[in-house]
Amino acid sequence: FRLLLNTMSGEAKNKILPAEKLRLITLDRATNWISSKAWQEINLFSRIYKETSTTAVNVKVWSPPFSGVNDTDRVTFSEAVTQAYEEVEIGTEFGPSWSCHWFDVTITIPAEYEGEEVHFIWDNSSEALLFNEEGLPLQGFYGASGNDRRAEYVLTKSSTGAEKYHFYIEMCCNGMFGNPANGGFLFAPDPSLKFPLKLAEVKVVDRLVWDLYYDFVVILGMAKELSAKSNRAWQASTCIERMLNSCFLDDRDSLLKTREIASQFLSQKNGASQHMVWASGHTHIDTAWLWTYSVTRQKVARSWSTQLKLMELYPDFKFTASQAQQYQWLKEGYPQLYTEVKKKITQGSFYPTGGTWVEMDCNVPSGEALVRQFLYGQEFFQREFGSYSTEFWLPDTFGYASQLPQIMQGAEIEYFLTQKLSWNLMNKFPHNSFHWEGLDGTKVLAHFPPADTYCANGNVNELVYGVKNFKNKGVSNHSMMLYGMGDGGGGPQMRMLEQLKREKDVDGLPKVKLETPNHFFDTVAAEGGLPTWVGELYFELHRGTLTTHSEVKKQNRKSEFLLRNLELLETIALMCDGKYAQSEIERLWKLVLLNQFHDVLPGTSIEAVYVDTRAHYSDVRESAVKLLTDAFARISLSKGDEIGKGESESVVGTGPAFMNTLSWKRSEVVETKGGRYALVHTPPFAAAHVSSHASLSQSVSVTQSETSVVLENRYLRAKIDTSGRLVSLILKEGEGKGEHRECVAPNQFGNVFRLFENIPLFWDAWDLQFFHLDKSKELSGGNLIPDSVVDTPLFASVSFTIPVSEKSTIKLTVSLTAVSPLLSFKTDIDWHENRKMLKVEFPVDVLASEATYSTQFGSLKRPTHKNTSWDIAKFEVPGHHYVDLSEFGFGVSLLSDCKYGYACLKNVIRMSLLRSTKMPDSNADMGKHSFAYALYPHTGTPTEANVVQLGYQFNSPLVPLTQQPEVSSLGVPELLQHSLLTVFPNNLVIEAVKKAQHTSSIVIRGWEIAGGRGRGKINLGGRLARRVAGVRRVNLLENSVETTDIRQRSVHKLCSKYPRRYTRHCRR
Repeated sequence: FRLLLNTMSGEAKNKILPAEKLRLITLDRATNWISSKAWQEINLFSRIYKETSTTAVNVKVWSPPFSGVNDTDRVTFSEAVTQAYEEVEIGTEFGPSWSCHWFDVTITIPAEYEGEEVHFIWDNSSEALLFNEEGLPLQGFYGASGNDRRAEYVLTKSSTGAEKYHFYIEMCCNGMFGNPANGGFLFAPDPSLKFPLKLAEVKVVDRLVWDLYYDFVVILGMAKELSAKSNRAWQASTCIERMLNSCFLDDRDSLLKTREIASQFLSQKNGASQHMVWASGHTHIDTAWLWTYSVTRQKVARSWSTQLKLMELYPDFKFTASQAQQYQWLKEGYPQLYTEVKKKITQGSFYPTGGTWVEMDCNVPSGEALVRQFLYGQEFFQREFGSYSTEFWLPDTFGYASQLPQIMQGAEIEYFLTQKLSWNLMNKFPHNSFHWEGLDGTKVLAHFPPADTYCANGNVNELVYGVKNFKNKGVSNHSMMLYGMGDGGGGPQMRMLEQLKREKDVDGLPKVKLETPNHFFDTVAAEGGLPTWVGELYFELHRGTLTTHSEVKKQNRKSEFLLRNLELLETIALMCDGKYAQSEIERLWKLVLLNQFHDVLPGTSIEAVYVDTRAHYSDVRESAVKLLTDAFARISLSKGDEIGKGESESVVGTGPAFMNTLSWKRSEVVETKGGRYALVHTPPFAAAHVSSHASLSQSVSVTQSETSVVLENRYLRAKIDTSGRLVSLILKEGEGKGEHRECVAPNQFGNVFRLFENIPLFWDAWDLQFFHLDKSKELSGGNLIPDSVVDTPLFASVSFTIPVSEKSTIKLTVSLTAVSPLLSFKTDIDWHENRKMLKVEFPVDVLASEATYSTQFGSLKRPTHKNTSWDIAKFEVPGHHYVDLSEFGFGVSLLSDCKYGYACLKNVIRMSLLRSTKMPDSNADMGKHSFAYALYPHTGTPTEANVVQLGYQFNSPLVPLTQQPEVSSLGVPELLQHSLLTVFPNNLVIEAVKKAQHTSSIVIRGWEIAGGRGRGKINLGGRLARRVAGVRRVNLLENSVETTDIRQRSVHKLCSKYPRRYTRHCRR
């Protein structure tokens, strides 16, 4: 009440009626009566524990060696219990940050505690895990003063007065949100923090006071949160006043009377039409964020063991947990606890959900990577728990791609849950329950919990707000609440369950049911009448995550394509010797998927996390290359029939050879040993030697003057000035007829590097606010002298060094080959900035109200104008291989090999290159970077111009086989001389060729690129065709959907818009 008055004008104060003032004063009085901070010596809160003993607890400690934050070799329980422990005193400090310390704890319950409920209180100022003598984790602890605090462990509900307990506690020197320096939330970690042991004692609970306390909490919440004009709010206020006046702390009879008053109020039930809140216990555990993967393994054990303890105390408690990776970690590191979790899953109180390997980012991973998230996640749930997940659970990811509904359906998932769009800065998302329709028309049922959090406390405020905020009133009468501490784990607490127990069915509040998500979704699905949202779920915040930590995004893209190539070559080798490196390929995929977690791939984790990711990507790269070499050797040793007798190129000779891993033929200039250039023509899914010569009609030239350099081939004429800018780019539409088209907008330059000030409002590594566009400068080196010019018949380039600042420089190489319509830009940057962002811009001579962006298994159009607030909010959007701006008959595409942040405003195509954020990683993006992009002017539509195919080619170069000894001695192996398979028409793209998960069948996965429908055909190569016993269409989990038409050596199938075709070719 005092706070309210302080914020009001004198006139407003006078309008408060005396009765309302008295009511508000009563509520303030009640707040103090149950406060842990005000009047804590004499109020009700102070009497929850009536006895305390410090002498009943004996503590000893052992501190193992510690090698740093990235130490993954943590001490196990079996190792810890064999060590020599020493006496320790309360107040002793432990450290440094991230180290772990083990305590041997013996508790002897005093005889005078007979018949009492006794709690063990432990506070080591950081996270900790309690074990019994057999090594079973019992519960997590967290010493803090906020809502995350969990210091009590229930030893017994009724003591005999003679119990003895022997525990071990692993203390970990980190807070729930890592170890930020100076106590700041997102500051980079301080490696030298210390954590004191504060409490080790037992307390006796006064159960009557405990129960009365939570009666006060709930009824006071109703008095505060219900409308002051409502009858029920006044009833609650009156009840609170009666309770206060009847409650004398030293009089047990008065406490019982006060409880009776509360029970009478709380026993008044709801009507049948009241809204139902389905409350599911949950703890969102970031697989890495302000801590490393190794710390998360411990967080999972702490959080989930705590939930098992709560299930023991509250039999109707239901808990939901996602991420197969975390279950796998629990299985590996805490097998006893994992066994107990599986028991609770069988009983229905612990509910596995999500269906994916981790809760991944959905903007950056490729379509195939998203497929593998579901494939490996659902496989794990089916194998370990006997069923697939029916919900895609992603409460904290920064946007949701438009192809997800079809991918979900292909993974046998019906429902989707998130709440992140409630954080939108500009536009409020209009629904809570709705059907989400993807690119191909697939629909799934989606729900956004209206409390706008995945870390609810189960209190009255959240229930009341959730009902008010629910946007589908009149259509649906059900919503979800996810309660429990999260991000750093922790989960539900006794205080939450005590409140929810009282809120289940009380007049004035929505009804509450403690239940698992599947029951909620099944109920809502049966209601019908829900609205539909079509297309992507764009998140109007955290747009900087499309660019931050660009190296991890680059390595992700390279790894995705590398594993694609590996699976193709392993599949060909499988047909030679029946062997396939399935377990190793799966291991590598899971490393890539792990690093797609929504705080790792977006670049929002601490520096130590990226030490781990670099090691993972190095492992993927080295292991995959080794497997590729082995697969090629096995193919080379194979004799007999060729794979196919269709498309092929000359294989005679001993020169360099290259493999085409894409599903269409390619003619490209390649660089061979010694820096020489050659032309190679490769069929789909086959290899060829380089051509011995190139015709004069396929050449490129360089013309250099004092002010510019001109690169020209049969398709393009590019003029670059001495600042590295694109002065002119001519598309030769009708060669020899004088029909040329200028691509650069009049009086402007292309390839302009622009440096923006990038200081967001709060979320440093995450955010890119609209106002950053108002403050920038063009980088221009003036009259630069080219560093080098390469002029050969097949390849030409010019290089410049462009200063960014005194600390940072750009090495730019612009190139053109004889046979490519792409003008390529290779960019090497030494980057050392602070809160700056680097972008490259291309003003093009195109008029279009929409731009086309590459996305997973498709493309989508977004506006190039600011007509509505929804348009304005999309000033930075995700894209994959390309963005295209086209008008009728002509367009320009910008291709990238590893960038994801784009924008098209009017006629300007802009791509984000680098950021320089300092929180939570003070060294994010600092150092050397190398990446490439290309400009592709074209006639016709993007589909007619094969933009999708060129985007794949730009990201998947021909694979050199030169280093294989078999090539130089035998030529290209017979099995690689002809196409493994070919497809028709050209709007079908083969995404993956791999061995099936559980049989020796081969899976071919493809997609339609143009958004149309028709009949497609896959022509099988000779050896492959002869081994086919049958063909079935399967879903993402490789479960049969239907048989498919086979005509001789071809597979025919009707294809619709952006279809996912999962065709399994069964071997005899």
